[in-house]
Amino acid sequence: MASKDYYELLGVPKNATEDALKKAYRSLAKKYHPDVNKGNKDAETRFKEISEAYSVLADKEKREQYDRLGKEAFAAGGPEGPFGGFDFADFMAQARAAGGGRGGGRRTTVDFSDIFGDLFGGGAGGGFQGFESRPQRGGDIESETTISFRDAVFGTTLDLRFSDGRTVKVKIPPGVADGQRLRIRGKGMPGAGGGAAGDLHLLVHVRPHPFFERRGNDIHIELPVTAGEAIRGAEIDVPTVYGPVRARIPAGTQGGQTFRLRGKGVKTRSAEGDHYYKVQIHVPKEAPADAVEMIEKSYTADVRAALNTSL
Repeated sequence: MASKDYYELLGVPKNATEDALKKAYRSLAKKYHPDVNKGNKDAETRFKEISEAYSVLADKEKREQYDRLGKEAFAAGGPEGPFGGFDFADFMAQARAAGGGRGGGRRTTVDFSDIFGDLFGGGAGGGFQGFESRPQRGGDIESETTISFRDAVFGTTLDLRFSDGRTVKVKIPPGVADGQRLRIRGKGMPGAGGGAAGDLHLLVHVRPHPFFERRGNDIHIELPVTAGEAIRGAEIDVPTVYGPVRARIPAGTQGGQTFRLRGKGVKTRSAEGDHYYKVQIHVPKEAPADAVEMIEKSYTADVRAALNTSL
């Protein structure tokens, strides 16, 4: 027997009308019915509780007794109380009979035919039997995972293990971004009665890379070069997510100057990014005096002339 308040179980106020009770029960029965939640003991218990609550509140005489005495009504008149207890097996038999299926047991003053007939198929041969044979789609699952920067760029396949013991193989598409939510069809809870499985809604986190930075579909890096390479120009290997690319640093390259390699960023189904490398000139901590003097003589203008000296 349910220990909770019947009105609370159905989510209705104490002055709820018969139609409001019926609507509330119909919604909850569809959600918690054992045929939809096979093997889920919590859902089965919940279904029993709401069914017990409705069988009392939908009966005018029993509802009056419940409203007057509350839970004490069940303590009066013997172990089962004046309501005669609630036999779930008997209730199911009554519901099947009301819906047009087979069933027996004593009849109830509550008419279930319009509830289970509308909810689970109705008509001759309908009721619970019709509902049990109707395919039901499985529920969706919310989950999250963390992948490497490389797997986010190129895609990967993961084995995700869920709390119900299932392991699901999930394909992560190329170009997925940090914080992106993926909807993976058919990887949710299994369906009932031959119904389709639900979907998996997967939140993806991407671990940062030591030197590659993603901005949209573009990749950015800071590229160290020597003072000599910047002054005279050079061909150097530029790291990209696809491997090193030989590129030219023009003579007189300045620190902070940025260059682009087209099409070397992240590729998705709808877009293709570029690769940007920003030059950082590394100056040696010690250098021969004559080399330093020669470099100083090469400056023909004040490098700070454009800066204001005060506010």
